Amino acid sequence: MIFKSAVSKLNKYIYVGVILFLLLLTIPALFEDSYEPLVVLFTMHFLIILFFLWLFTSTYYRIENSDLHWKSGPFYGKIDITKISKIEYHKGIYVPTIWKPALSHIGLIITYNKYDDIYISPEKQEEFIATLQRLNPNITFKNTPYVE
Repeated sequence: MIFKSAVSKLNKYIYVGVILFLLLLTIPALFEDSYEPLVVLFTMHFLIILFFLWLFTSTYYRIENSDLHWKSGPFYGKIDITKISKIEYHKGIYVPTIWKPALSHIGLIITYNKYDDIYISPEKQEEFIATLQRLNPNITFKNTPYVE
């Protein structure tokens, strides 16, 4: 089962703002005497924009057998669902985890193994949590509005 990442309006504005800013930074190179600065800047900015688009279009979470697979651009990983101990609902720009393959500031912090955690933001959080809970009924929930 595949769950796409939710995308918050704030993140959409940030992505569009960064892309526009990079394009605006390229404009002064148009007025240089040689074309090398334009080529260098355009190439660098184009690669950065492609990277942002890659993240934006390929961030998702897949539950397969007893594993949770996550992917965001070139980054990916796998979590054994039976090792998940806690899921915490989180809302805010600052997220206290290292791995954040998410496109929204409203999501879930999943704690697994002993000290590992990851922040994700599936579009259908209620269905996502229900699926994880079905596969591992020992998961504890904190601040999650979908679980009684």
